[in-house]
Amino acid sequence: MSTREKASMILDRLTEEQLRAFVTLFGASIEIPEEEPDEWDQALIKDSQVDNAESMAMDDFVKELGFTPDDLRI
Repeated sequence: MSTREKASMILDRLTEEQLRAFVTLFGASIEIPEEEPDEWDQALIKDSQVDNAESMAMDDFVKELGFTPDDLRI
């Protein structure tokens, strides 16, 4: 089954309220402009690069949740 067919099946099961929300989210093509990181963003980026015991690779986290990394790729 193609992705388009799966999406069509999902849409067919949505309630009217869910369809309105879907159209609100995906109906308008919204482009988010690319911006350079400001000082706050740069501090967060630098902070995220510090190695600590509480971090883990995204692929490992996804596996811990019971998925494979490919499950989340489009």
